[in-house]
Amino acid sequence: MSLNFPLLGFLGLVLAAGSANAGTFSLSLPLTDDASTGISTARTYTHAITGGGAATVNGVSFSLLNSSTTPANFTWTSTGGKAEVVNNNNNWVPATGGVTGPGLLSLLGSLTYAPQGPGPGASQTFTLSGLNVGTLYDTRLYIRSWDIAGSGRGIDLTAANGAESNSFSILEDRPGTVLGTGNVHQAYYINYRFTAQTTSLDIIAAVPAGAAADSGSFHIYGLTNQVVPEPGSTLGALLAAGVFAVRRRRRN
Repeated sequence: MSLNFPLLGFLGLVLAAGSANAGTFSLSLPLTDDASTGISTARTYTHAITGGGAATVNGVSFSLLNSSTTPANFTWTSTGGKAEVVNNNNNWVPATGGVTGPGLLSLLGSLTYAPQGPGPGASQTFTLSGLNVGTLYDTRLYIRSWDIAGSGRGIDLTAANGAESNSFSILEDRPGTVLGTGNVHQAYYINYRFTAQTTSLDIIAAVPAGAAADSGSFHIYGLTNQVVPEPGSTLGALLAAGVFAVRRRRRN
């Protein structure tokens, strides 16, 4: 038995549970096989969205987002138009980043972006609606590199729900810099844990004011929003399972 999501992300999310009323950003460990994503039919998702092309991971089918198709309870607005790239890795070499899971490869193989929004001040807003007030959620953005020779694709992310707003900045095309590993070809997810104050969450992805003129707009490869089990029930069981799994591996 083993946990279905990276240890770093798991520990960060468990610690965040102690302050469930404050939104918290955290990072996963590098994603490799499908199990490392934590995506599972045992979880409850309000949204499971793939940018550009079809994807299924561990039996979870993702809803397609592209310039002409928008999933239910989801809105994509952009100051720079809407477009998609289908089945194109560009400079990304999955094997070099240790990414081998077929479902994960399908999730990261296509993307949406803003074709006229690569410069400073441009932004996209992704709105998740149909949330339940008072429920604890984990919203995850799945990331990999596209252009390893460019500016790094600096993006300021802001998550806004009710009166709460929190920000997190990344270089989307430099996973190794974000994770501190130095491997530009790795993949990971950004997790935003929050307790819903209203029935919708806005994720704003803006090109920073000081970015290069053609820095690049934010890429959506995959997005999930899942209900977090209440402490003392499933979460406690997962903690126990994790301890058991570690102990069993040590004995073996």
